[in-house]
Amino acid sequence: MLNNLRHSFRETFKSTTRDYERTTLELRQIRNRIRLAEANADGPIIQADRNHKQDIDRKIDEIDNELIRLSGKIDVCRSEILVNERRLSELRDQLTVIDSLKEKDERVERIIQRLNEFIAHFHARKKKSLEQQIRDGLKMLMHKRQFIDQVEVRIGFESIEIDLLNGRGDIIRKDSLSKGEQQMYATALLRGLVEESDIEFPVFIDSPMQKFDEEHALNIVKDFYPTISKQVILFPLINKELTQREYQLLRPHVARTYLIHNLHADKSEFQPVEPGKLFEAYNTLYN
Repeated sequence: MLNNLRHSFRETFKSTTRDYERTTLELRQIRNRIRLAEANADGPIIQADRNHKQDIDRKIDEIDNELIRLSGKIDVCRSEILVNERRLSELRDQLTVIDSLKEKDERVERIIQRLNEFIAHFHARKKKSLEQQIRDGLKMLMHKRQFIDQVEVRIGFESIEIDLLNGRGDIIRKDSLSKGEQQMYATALLRGLVEESDIEFPVFIDSPMQKFDEEHALNIVKDFYPTISKQVILFPLINKELTQREYQLLRPHVARTYLIHNLHADKSEFQPVEPGKLFEAYNTLYN
């Protein structure tokens, strides 16, 4: 048994000795490699590796700095993107409003076009009607009924031009008309304008029959003044521009009469007179 123990001890010792020797050898080899590495620390290869490492470290620093710069730029860009998105949203809203305004503008253009068409049609209708009114008035007032055969009206933007034509279609110069004919033309024009205006307003006529002969004056009194408007105010000179005979033709249409009474050189007054006693009151004052 003791022998066995001795044998086991020897084997263990031998194994431990081998392990020690192997470990001592490895340690020596490691020390040799360390000495060799320390000896070669300043060698060209190691120096090149160090320089390469420094270059890499510098590039890493540069890349880190560039990343920091780009990160800040990204933040700025994100802020600009947010601002531009808000601006884009506002522009979309404006475009929506513009589209709405464009639609309204197109609608207004259509309305304006229709209004222009209506105005053109209205002018054409009024032109024809005014021509007829003036022609009828002239034929009613004039002895020479064929003297003025046609009336042409040209309606401009701010003016109306009227031509009188004879049976041959020639334009009759208005300055070639006699004073009575000019007054008849003015009277017929007034009648036509009043008829076409579609507005009820009083008509004031001064010296109403100054240039008319007796027959024309009778036509005016009988057919014209009673119909020209609902309210007609005449300023005639008694017995010169309005005879008693002419007044009797007007009498059924007269509502009120006044005499202008001269008190002195600087003052006059309207003196009411009963319509049936106009000439009697006039003769009392001035005869």
